Amino acid sequence: MGRAVLRRALPLSRRVMIVGLREDEVRDTLTLFNRQIREAKHPILGRYLKAGRVWGFWGDIFMSVKLKDLSKRDIRIDGSESEEELRRKRQRRLEAIEDLLGLLKERRRGRQNFLRALLKYLKPDVVVDTVNTATAIAYRDVFTSINEAYALLRSEEDVPSETLAILLEDILLELNIPILLNHTMNLQNGLKEAGTKIYVKVGTTGTGGMGWNIPYTHGEDKPSRVLLNKSAVAGASTLLYVLMNRDDTETVVKEIKPAAMIGWKAISRGVIRRRGEEVVLRTPKSTPLGFGEIPKVETESRGEVLKTAYIDTGENGIFSLEEFRAITDLGQMEMVTPEDIAEIIFLEITGKSTGKDVVGAIESSILGPSYRAGFMREDAIRLLEKYEKASPMPSVAFEILGPPRLSKLLFEAHVLRETFGTLTRLAEASEREISERMWSKLKEDEALMSYITSVGIGVLSPDGHLYYTEALKVPTPPVYGFSDEDVETWAFRGWVDTREENARRWRYRALMYLEELRRKHRELNRFNASSIHDRIGISPRNLNVDDRIVPGDLVRWIFIHEDKGRRTRPY
Repeated sequence: MGRAVLRRALPLSRRVMIVGLREDEVRDTLTLFNRQIREAKHPILGRYLKAGRVWGFWGDIFMSVKLKDLSKRDIRIDGSESEEELRRKRQRRLEAIEDLLGLLKERRRGRQNFLRALLKYLKPDVVVDTVNTATAIAYRDVFTSINEAYALLRSEEDVPSETLAILLEDILLELNIPILLNHTMNLQNGLKEAGTKIYVKVGTTGTGGMGWNIPYTHGEDKPSRVLLNKSAVAGASTLLYVLMNRDDTETVVKEIKPAAMIGWKAISRGVIRRRGEEVVLRTPKSTPLGFGEIPKVETESRGEVLKTAYIDTGENGIFSLEEFRAITDLGQMEMVTPEDIAEIIFLEITGKSTGKDVVGAIESSILGPSYRAGFMREDAIRLLEKYEKASPMPSVAFEILGPPRLSKLLFEAHVLRETFGTLTRLAEASEREISERMWSKLKEDEALMSYITSVGIGVLSPDGHLYYTEALKVPTPPVYGFSDEDVETWAFRGWVDTREENARRWRYRALMYLEELRRKHRELNRFNASSIHDRIGISPRNLNVDDRIVPGDLVRWIFIHEDKGRRTRPY
């Protein structure tokens, strides 16, 4: 699939970068297009190959730059290792777990994710991703480790702690959804850092277009939990691409999802290899079934390996003539060629809709906000305001919706509403006055202070004292040995902050929000109250600026302008 895309991309591009898992497959691909290959070295990405306008990189995109060439064999433990080798493997396994699950907080130079680093430093305008992500994740086969863990739980024997630790490592190395999420976040961040214009994913249905009753697996029982797990991961991937496409960035995200066997890469004859090893022909032995036992046997090699005709289908492996005939026949998987898919990819890249973009198809069928709900919302707000007036406490935040930053901002806005009332008065006040009046209100209103801290939000006084209860969400006590930077992070995420620095932020927000409302007011008057703007912050009676502090509206503005949390598809 990747080679078919490369053939289409070359005439249209000044430079094409390809990425494969291993150096040999990248070199083989480059040789097909240009026989003059030279080596180069990137300061971050390491060695790579140049063949004219095509550059070739290799490594595992799920891992860090440091571990990109790590193979499964390097971390597989089969019990034959020496003590020193076992120690080295377990250290590598821990590093692999950190990479796969994104557990490292500080990304040192060699430990940044390889995929993210590729995007960040190469800055491609267009990315076509033909990696079968769902297969790479799902065929880690977490089910085998789950069965082993369950067997140990049911066992009455004492299990060595090292055996349990290795099994736990196996499970962590195979956690499908956490690995997928970490991969997608690295992809999203990398595309954003690169400024990529369009990302096209060649996905999968997981079953070659067939249903739950698919007769073909990779050797598991039918139905195959591993195969269906691949479909589940593929479906989860698609919804994550939909969310990526709704992010407030310039990257357009598309997914083409072939629902047939993709073929083919090559047709030849020769030695047949299974999982990289030659199939050796052996002389079978027999055993009578009457004894109720099928013992393990050792057979003799005939001195030959299996040689015959085969078709190489790339990621799916090699098939025999009759396997290929069966899987591609009518009513089975049938077949689509890589060139068919590449044609659709480049039509989509050049803006010619094919109707085969799954992300676009889902977007067109998702049910969004409704006209009726817009009317009903106003009724709900009026009724809530009525009930709030009859309640002993204001209805600000319960820290159920979350995150704590939402509650923190709502409570801060509520305190400012109680102390200043309007955006104009807030904007005209000094930082010291804002800080003093916020703290004075909280100190005098014990019920409000209790309300804020009881739902899990801290209150930070101007002199640096934190007021909180057992419910504190950020951070979870007890905490020792923190820094000034930690305090700033926690105050940003989940503390009502009455210090002057935060007061300065609120004064700036009031100035910016007021300027937006005044501009809206001017334009509505100039265009005779047309539909050019919404009426948030504008009086519906006379189109004047309504500068009352309304916590929910104000926090909405902060989320859109500061946190870049805008809904990019409003309807």
